[in-house]
Amino acid sequence: MNAALKKKTEEWMQLERKTLEQRREADIFYQQNLMSLIEKDYQKRNKGKLFEKVDYLIMSVGMSYEPLVLNINLLNPRKILFLYTEKSEKTLDRIVRYCDLEVSRYQKERVTETDPLTLYREIKDSYLKWGKPERIYIDFTGGTKAMATAAAMAGALINVQLIYLGCDDYLEDFRKPNPGTENLFFIDNPISIFGDLE
Repeated sequence: MNAALKKKTEEWMQLERKTLEQRREADIFYQQNLMSLIEKDYQKRNKGKLFEKVDYLIMSVGMSYEPLVLNINLLNPRKILFLYTEKSEKTLDRIVRYCDLEVSRYQKERVTETDPLTLYREIKDSYLKWGKPERIYIDFTGGTKAMATAAAMAGALINVQLIYLGCDDYLEDFRKPNPGTENLFFIDNPISIFGDLE
């Protein structure tokens, strides 16, 4: 972890969080003082893992904007499909604002978190509408477990690259990864590996 990121992380961790207002202030501090440092660190550590240009990126949106922002800015896809729920719509707004996404660069589809089939259908429909592109990734970091499972299953069946943002050190008390420990993971398609589809 670089010195600036370490210093700002320590400052953020020492902020009071007893009241709702204090928690809000800590969140603002994180966005204004840590996010750009985390993003630079994440890109530096994960850029070498990329092996191709990503044309299309499908993302399930949960309540945290940070992991999706990190992957959008790392992968820089041409087109993004956001799958969001009523509860995660504000998170989606935050992602679009933070990444300064032009309307032509993304589309969004509202899905039902209790019905993962809606998410699966949206992925399949977009995949077909886009002409079954080869360089399409599905990021199932965000959303509920049911959403992540449906996204991963859809990705396995249409045989596209699955990715996930994880971390080496999750701070339970702060409900965030320890800044500087975020990593991009490429998930192999188990259907391809074991030949089950054939």
